[in-house]
Amino acid sequence: MNQRIFLLFILSFFLSFSSYATHIIGGEMYYDCLGNNQYKITLKVYRDCYNGEAPYDNPANITVWTGNGGFHSNISIPFPGSTYVPFVAGNPCFQAPPTVCVQEAVYTTTVALPPSPSGYILAYQRCCRNNTIINLINPQSTGATYTATIPPSGPLVCNNSPRFKNFPPIALCVGDALQFDHSATDPDGDSLVYELCATYSGGTPTSPMPVPTSAPPFDQIIFQNPYSVTYPIASNPPLTINPITGELNVKPTQLGQYVVGVCVREYRNGTLIGTHRRDFQFNVVNCIVNVNADILLPQSLNPLADNLFLSCGEYQVLFSNIGNSSIGNLLYHWDFGVDGIQSDTSNIPSPVYTYPDTGTFTVQLILNPGFFCSDTDEVTIILRPLMNLDFDIPPPQCIDGNLFSFQGNGSWVNGATDFHWNFGQYATPTVSSNLQPSTSFSQPGYHPVSFSATDGYCSDSVSKTVLVFGHHTISAQVPDFGCEPFVTQFNVSHDSAYNNMVYDWDLGNGLHAYTPNPTATYYAGTYSVSLLAYATTGCKDTIQLFWPNQIHVYPSPTAGFMVQPEEQSIFHPFFHFFDQSSGAISCWLYFDNGDSINTCTTPYEYADTGHYQVMQIVWNEFGCPDTAFQLVIVKPEFTFYIPNTFTVNGDNINDTFSGVGIGIWDYEFRIYDRWGQVIFYTEDLSESWNGKYKNTGADVPADIYVYAVDITDVFGLRHRYRGKVLLSRAAPKN
Repeated sequence: MNQRIFLLFILSFFLSFSSYATHIIGGEMYYDCLGNNQYKITLKVYRDCYNGEAPYDNPANITVWTGNGGFHSNISIPFPGSTYVPFVAGNPCFQAPPTVCVQEAVYTTTVALPPSPSGYILAYQRCCRNNTIINLINPQSTGATYTATIPPSGPLVCNNSPRFKNFPPIALCVGDALQFDHSATDPDGDSLVYELCATYSGGTPTSPMPVPTSAPPFDQIIFQNPYSVTYPIASNPPLTINPITGELNVKPTQLGQYVVGVCVREYRNGTLIGTHRRDFQFNVVNCIVNVNADILLPQSLNPLADNLFLSCGEYQVLFSNIGNSSIGNLLYHWDFGVDGIQSDTSNIPSPVYTYPDTGTFTVQLILNPGFFCSDTDEVTIILRPLMNLDFDIPPPQCIDGNLFSFQGNGSWVNGATDFHWNFGQYATPTVSSNLQPSTSFSQPGYHPVSFSATDGYCSDSVSKTVLVFGHHTISAQVPDFGCEPFVTQFNVSHDSAYNNMVYDWDLGNGLHAYTPNPTATYYAGTYSVSLLAYATTGCKDTIQLFWPNQIHVYPSPTAGFMVQPEEQSIFHPFFHFFDQSSGAISCWLYFDNGDSINTCTTPYEYADTGHYQVMQIVWNEFGCPDTAFQLVIVKPEFTFYIPNTFTVNGDNINDTFSGVGIGIWDYEFRIYDRWGQVIFYTEDLSESWNGKYKNTGADVPADIYVYAVDITDVFGLRHRYRGKVLLSRAAPKN
């Protein structure tokens, strides 16, 4: 990489005249015909403002002269304010010097000028110029005159003058060529021809803005030898302007400040109408700048060495420059290094380029190509594909004589890639570097196989498993006896060794089953059972097991009993049970309330209402049981009694008052005094009145009280009891 140390500095003459407030550095005047003898006059004045705000004329004076030099009038235009002119570099190597400051003031006014056979010459004069200008004699006393010429009255009564489009850059780099568009526009579409021309002096240090201006013809500025109108600046080749396009070309060879004049002649139908001129100041300075091209690549590109980078599978690359620069308007030219095409370039600061294929590419960045501040950087990138390794899993094989072959697949650079297979500890061989290896395994089961590859830059790996079938072993549990109907399940213990097995049970009862653990039903008798198991894959082993006269099934007794009656009232809950079983030697009854009796012909009394499931279990001499069930019902009944007197005297005899009954579902009991006040209330049939106010208050007096009882019985019927009760408090008898 070439590295240059650049530093922009301005000529010392920018600093040596800080005592001067401002100086005129260029300007022009043009007009627009508005009709009816009205003209809009535009005066543009440029001054440097490095040493402070420019003291523009306020007002500015424009003197109108007739075409034959006679005075017509003075035009006074108030100062409209000024704006800063942005610096436009002529090339990317140059930044605006810190001491360059330019302001533009645009004065406009509209005036009435009657037709004149000689036309009019408008003039504005201002002194003075920078005394550091080297192509003029006595520049500090040399001012400027900006003019506009209105043609004589006639066919061109309402002409518009041309005006320049751009203001030239005020600073140029010594030794650096400039191409500048110095063309003008003409509202009438007249033909324009450009040339270098003399510009005018005007004003003096003692009369910087004369009113009126001096009369035409105006004095031309005087060039210092060897400079002239056509050679106004030290340049090789000399400064030129294209007469047709207005393109100005200059390559300054000497530091300094120069005044340059450019004229544009206006033709209509081959006839010269007028000449419009402007002058401006070129400042030629040393342009020494820092430009450092340094290509930055994304992190996805792995650095291998200085300026060498690698990408595995990433063909789209973002490029940028991280080099230091003391200028801001860099030009970029990227060449991405793809042979055989011309479209692999870009001129933006941070391009993204997608490479068409893998390979090794030299990428070049040129900053400011073709300019003296150019710099170049190069990097090499190696693009490799994503390997995307893969291999097909071979079909499973039996352990006997197994041999598995593998084929690696993926993308890689042929002749530059190393392969590695690992088959695990039970394989022979355990590893291989071939792309199409083979191996065998000494143990059945699933074996991990890994395949990896590297080309020195990129790598990838993939792992899968292969299956090796072993030999099948099997054992089964077959029951030996039971009671009919004997429902049993056969249980198989086996090592399928990764084989798919098929089972065929001959159950001995005329049926076959084809599952590993089938269920079968047997009745009294003796049965032989056999199993045929074979593998449909892998080693395809066949195993046959036989159990002769294995299962013995004994007959079962028949349970049965009768109950009389099947329903009874709670007032008489007695039932009689009669055994009707057969083939049994033992019999038990279970009464569904926790009671049981080891005889099946017996009476039994229930203590409460309800529905009871009575179960009979009988056994025969083989220990085979049978069961039977019967439902008995103890129905509820309703009755209620309440006395009419009670004595509260502490003898524990008839000391409380309540009703008694059975078959009661809902219950409400109230006691009223003679004034109708409720002095006792309960919903609990077991709660009695003890002769106190609400059972917890003071004793109530001996008296006759009214009671009210409301009952809903177990059948859902309502009952109402109303009556009187005598409360006595007589002393107990001795």
